[in-house]
Amino acid sequence: YAPHPNAAKLWMEYLYSDEGQIGWLKGYCHPIRFNDLAKNGKIPADVLAKLPPAESYASAAFPSLDEQAKAKEAISKNWDATVGANVK
Repeated sequence: YAPHPNAAKLWMEYLYSDEGQIGWLKGYCHPIRFNDLAKNGKIPADVLAKLPPAESYASAAFPSLDEQAKAKEAISKNWDATVGANVK
């Protein structure tokens, strides 16, 4: 339950807007709408210049759903001891 659900909706709308997505970029995060912003020339040149070159992403590898499922048990079991936090 959210005391102001419409405020939460507006926040989500902002996060996915051009302005919100560029805010992620300014914080060196790669937003979900990056390709669309780049295609439409909406990323400021100074922000784009601070990002790693596109070739850097070529070697990025993401685990498959099966690999994620296999890792989930080990991560869940060892997280608290490794990180030093109790997140249960």
